[in-house]
Amino acid sequence: MKKAILLALLMPCMASGQIVGNLKPGDIIISEIMADPTPVVSLPDQEYFEITNTSRNPVNMQGWKLIAGTQTITFPEFVIQPSEYVIICSPADTILFSAYGRTLGLRSFPALTNEGKLLCLTDRDGTLVHGVEYSSTWYGDALKSDGGWSLEMIDTHFPFAGKDNWGASVSKTGGTPGMPNSLNGSNPDLMFHGILNTFPEDNRSIRVKFSETLFICNEDAGSLKIDNNSIPEIYPADPLMREYIIKTSEPLGEGTLYTLSISDQIRDMAGNPMEVNTFGFGITSPPGTGDILFNELLFNPLPGDADYIEFYNLSSKILDASDFVLASVNDATGAVSSSVAVSAERRCILPHSYYAITTDPERIISRYFSSDPSAIFKTGSFPSMPDREGHLKLMNRSLEKIDEVKYNESMHFPLLSGVEGIALEKIRPDGPSYDQGSWHSASEASGWGTPGRVNSVYTDKPVSSDEVHLSSTRITPDNDGFEDLLVIDLKMKGNGNVVSVTIFNETGGFIRQLADNLFAGSEAAIAWDGTAADGSPLRNGIYILLITVFDGSGKSKQWKRICTVVR
Repeated sequence: MKKAILLALLMPCMASGQIVGNLKPGDIIISEIMADPTPVVSLPDQEYFEITNTSRNPVNMQGWKLIAGTQTITFPEFVIQPSEYVIICSPADTILFSAYGRTLGLRSFPALTNEGKLLCLTDRDGTLVHGVEYSSTWYGDALKSDGGWSLEMIDTHFPFAGKDNWGASVSKTGGTPGMPNSLNGSNPDLMFHGILNTFPEDNRSIRVKFSETLFICNEDAGSLKIDNNSIPEIYPADPLMREYIIKTSEPLGEGTLYTLSISDQIRDMAGNPMEVNTFGFGITSPPGTGDILFNELLFNPLPGDADYIEFYNLSSKILDASDFVLASVNDATGAVSSSVAVSAERRCILPHSYYAITTDPERIISRYFSSDPSAIFKTGSFPSMPDREGHLKLMNRSLEKIDEVKYNESMHFPLLSGVEGIALEKIRPDGPSYDQGSWHSASEASGWGTPGRVNSVYTDKPVSSDEVHLSSTRITPDNDGFEDLLVIDLKMKGNGNVVSVTIFNETGGFIRQLADNLFAGSEAAIAWDGTAADGSPLRNGIYILLITVFDGSGKSKQWKRICTVVR
């Protein structure tokens, strides 16, 4: 693999459609993959993939390379004719597939793992001609993904389009080795997402990951800029040419936020400009306690959906998502689970930004219309998140605690008819995660969750310097996202303050003890959702808030404030 990458670095600059010798990228393509032949539908119970010559010329593939994961396999002398389909398999299996078409047995034929694998074809000079990193998620059919069906390319005119140009075979035999694909049809590539990630390897080298294969070289460096600085050198960093290393002329400063910008001159193989052509990044700093906090939790998803967790970078630091691990705690036994990585990929979490993780981003994005897809990332596994209650710890790689949260379904708005599929959100990101009063159900108007975006129940901090400040003089607790909560902000001298908040009706009748000897420090934010002590809704009317604060010396202050409940 290293040799193939090195040869790719030395190749001439190519644009889409430019001839490389007698070939251009996409002239020989991988058009079908049978990674999981069991249970058999009709085809032999063996793995294969198919290549197709889409050019008008015969091609001698002697000396070509197949890069399969970490393996590199050399092709023997072999000529593939124009428009010909050839089945590539193990030498021992050629007799099984010969009835379906022409075969080529490759010595050391790679295992085509069910979950997915990188497959690349390079010519004898090491130049990428075609490649694909298939995945079991590409089937789009839960039954067919269990085995017996091949993955087929839909439109061979767009061989670099990725997953949107592949699907499960619809042939009754389970696949179409050696012949046109059953999915064969028009499926033009009309969109190029662009930049997926930008991360500094060191203070002079930046790794950029794209959503599709690109052929970029130093002659294109003028189309890329970091802020207003030009880039003197760029070269590919993976066989499929989706990742590149950018070299900077000046070293990056620690803690400085930079922006990579790419002009519309850089396009995918179908000629599409990037939708995402700018990306923020910077040199990361080690995380400290409280730098990043839990901000939103979906622990009881709808059937078929995944849990998600959202964090907020409260600090001015640029943090690396791969520096964090998660674990769950069994409160009955005190046992802590094995840790799971927040991200297997190094990725910048910028200051004052949201970062959500889930095992199924596509499902979460489609379910929650208020989500931000650019801030939702796939993680391989999740700690245990029971539907009723749970306890999560966020730690650094040294297992030092960064943040911690205990959740339960009673933290949801009590008037909801059900909580399945509804996220818990922080009222403010800087609120203590351990304080149940920091959390509230996401609003119905937001679609019951806002992963990657500002929370639907977010309440601004007051700008006044008053000791007591109410977010509003009225509350309309219907969970529509508007005035659902009353937030009482307290600003006090010293750090030893203890707060109590009691709610009475207009005749002086007791309604609820909202806070009882809460150790608050110098600031506190206490929220009320318009319900009584038993969780029942209050009638329309005027309610009195009695706020008492004892400072560190035992002196007390009291305030009375009025709030109207309107339903």
